[in-house]
Amino acid sequence: MSVKVNSIGLKGLEGYLVQVEVQVMEGVESVVIVGLPDTSVKESRERVLAAMHTMGHPLADKKVIVNLSPAEQKKNGPLFDLAIALGVLKSGGFVSVKLPSDAAFIGALSLDGSIVPVQGMLSAILAAKRLTLKTLYLPYDPNIPEVELDGFHLVYVSSIQDVLDHLSGSQPFSFHRPSKILEDHEIRYERDFQQIIGHKFAKRTLEVAAAGFHHVMMDGPPGCGKSLLAETFTSILPPLSKEAQLEKVSLYQLADASNESPFLPPFRSPHHSSSAVSIIGGGSNPKPGEVSLAHRGVLFLDELAEFTKKTLDMLRQPLENGKVTISRAHSTVTYPAKFLFIGEGSMGTVLVLPIEQEAKVGEVGIAVGRTGTVPGFHLKLKNCHSASSTSLIYAVSYSTIFFCSILRYCC
Repeated sequence: MSVKVNSIGLKGLEGYLVQVEVQVMEGVESVVIVGLPDTSVKESRERVLAAMHTMGHPLADKKVIVNLSPAEQKKNGPLFDLAIALGVLKSGGFVSVKLPSDAAFIGALSLDGSIVPVQGMLSAILAAKRLTLKTLYLPYDPNIPEVELDGFHLVYVSSIQDVLDHLSGSQPFSFHRPSKILEDHEIRYERDFQQIIGHKFAKRTLEVAAAGFHHVMMDGPPGCGKSLLAETFTSILPPLSKEAQLEKVSLYQLADASNESPFLPPFRSPHHSSSAVSIIGGGSNPKPGEVSLAHRGVLFLDELAEFTKKTLDMLRQPLENGKVTISRAHSTVTYPAKFLFIGEGSMGTVLVLPIEQEAKVGEVGIAVGRTGTVPGFHLKLKNCHSASSTSLIYAVSYSTIFFCSILRYCC
């Protein structure tokens, strides 16, 4: 008897419905998975066999065929383990519970039959809601913020037996509720902008940049405080909205990156030796890069001149469109990448564009350069305190990747 179980597949941040069709028949003991599975999906057969043996349902003299539909879409990740196991139990006649058609099942299996979290579960949750499913069975992950979706029920389970108990009408014993997100007044910054003493004009420049989400370029001698100002910049940005928090957690889960605080704007500072793929994103199964991990936050490139020209050129699309599209032979994925760019280095002679109209100190002016006329700020401070402590900081506002306006001060 063929059994169909719903699950969720992921293509970047976008999820889609996957029907796991399972048929158990007489034959040599084996599990065959079709439907363009990748290596991690193919390895599900060993995990399922071990879990069945642990539960007391060995598949001796049984051949199991698993079809992942749609067959033309490449499947990746161990999200389908739980659905495959339930299909085997139902098709093999080991259980008699009814598998609802408006529910989906995601999670990876351990050899003892327990269910463990996997990457991309938050994206799967949002996709299940969008697909008008009513219930989603999944393992509990404390790193996922509380999700409140009207008309949609999340059932947290820790083993296959928990799922069977819930489907038969009893509540799982290991049911967990995710912890609530901390309130704004509980936010603590490791480095706070208000703790910086001095740098009056630099701080004013960054406040203006934060208010308008303008990109910033800083130039000056070592030790004058450029990196410190950049590292504290996120403390003057507002906390992320609920929607932005979900986006951030989804991206960090897909990239398998640590996420300290889901409600704080991200701050990413890749080393100048980082490859273009690590910054933009990519791989055989495309994952988010630094530009996407900095989405709704700050991307800080220290020693900008040390980055390769290829890497800097690849920043053009995310700076212009707020997203990055990665194409590979088997798939094309798009990740959000709307970030505030902060660059640092001795790049003044490269960045300066001809400005035909100067504004007074602190006055909003019009910067006219090779990229055209755009609103901007032109701040020029005279009478430096000492020649030895002179440094320049340029806050740059782009219409595209080109630098259009310059804020300049001496400290």
